[in-house]
Amino acid sequence: MTTAPVADPLTVRDLLLGPEERAPEALADSLRAHGAVTGLLPGVHGLTGAADRAVGHELAAVVNGFLDLDLVSLVASGWSKYRALKEAARRTRRSPGSEEVVALATHSVTSAHHPSVDLLVDGARAATVGVDLSVLFRITGLVAVVRDGRLVAARSGRCAVEAKLAVRDVVVASREGRLDLPAALRLREPIELLPGDRISG
Repeated sequence: MTTAPVADPLTVRDLLLGPEERAPEALADSLRAHGAVTGLLPGVHGLTGAADRAVGHELAAVVNGFLDLDLVSLVASGWSKYRALKEAARRTRRSPGSEEVVALATHSVTSAHHPSVDLLVDGARAATVGVDLSVLFRITGLVAVVRDGRLVAARSGRCAVEAKLAVRDVVVASREGRLDLPAALRLREPIELLPGDRISG
């Protein structure tokens, strides 16, 4: 596993593969290097080396699309299940304009995704490629500000993030990095902590 650059990644793609414009090629190279496209279409005769590489590039392009996940949104999704934040969100929603500061203990948030890609030959499905993506956030010293049922700011805290991407059960990319949550949250809209909840009388 390698360590990400100092610049904070904003998406899973940024963390795992670097700049967006180079990501598909980097992923295609990694799929090839790890043998994740070898024998991808068993029983398909007449598939040339060039065609095999083309399939690898197309697979990389599709998988690359799965990686356009915002890291702050992923961690916020985990926070929406965090009891102290949900309780603060309910109280502040019942009292519009009120604000609460919530200190969170050291905790972790895990986000797991399992999409798949169907490969078609002459219109028929020849293979289904399983993709596994896991993102782990380890957060310490976070002070969250909740207003009107939403997380509006983080005033301190450190967040280590680790992402791992596997294609056909082969790990093709993994990386660790840091996410500056206070800075990242200042750049975004408030995060809804009670999605779907209605205010009860």
